[in-house]
Formats: sequence, structure tokens, C-alpha cells
Amino acid sequence: MVTRLKTAHEEQYSDGSKTLGVLFNYSFEVEHDGWKESLVYIFNHARESYIFFNTMVDMFDYMLYDDKKTKRAYMTEEEFDTYYDAEHIDGKFSEKLMWC
Repeated sequence: MVTRLKTAHEEQYSDGSKTLGVLFNYSFEVEHDGWKESLVYIFNHARESYIFFNTMVDMFDYMLYDDKKTKRAYMTEEEFDTYYDAEHIDGKFSEKLMWC
């Protein structure tokens, strides 16, 4: 399956240290009936890295309650940019992430 990435929404902390966003991964291939998924993320500007979550609730549990058991995946900005800037991705973006 061929998919693409698009930023659906972003908001930045007032101090500019982090960005919270929603990433949209989709395919309009006929055989996949317009498949889509979304992931939420935190981008830490100082560390140049992303933390991805399946849901907003997971992200809030991680941020507000310091819940380190929350399912999440880390990726450097450099690695993420290779996927984001690509014309397409072979498969789902969530399958490229190493979840912990």
C-alpha cells in the first residue's frame, strides 16, 4: 500500500520549545478504499525529536501525569523528514515506528 503524510494541525508552546500536532497518514488507492489513520505528536525543538502517540489521551497522560507506561514511539527530526518529504511511503507510517 502506498501512503502519504500530511500535517493536519499544529500548535506551538508560547516559549517555542515544543510543538503539538496531528499527523495524517492516508492512501487513496482504490483497492484500499481510501485508507487513513492519524497520530498525535510532540516535537521537542531543542532535542530535534518527535514522540508519537496513538491517541490524544495517551499524549495527555504522558505529558500531564508523567505516565512512562503510555504506548509511544520516538523518532529524530532527520529520520521523520525523510518520510514526510517523500512523495509516498510504502505501507503505514505507524508501522515504521518502534513503539515502546
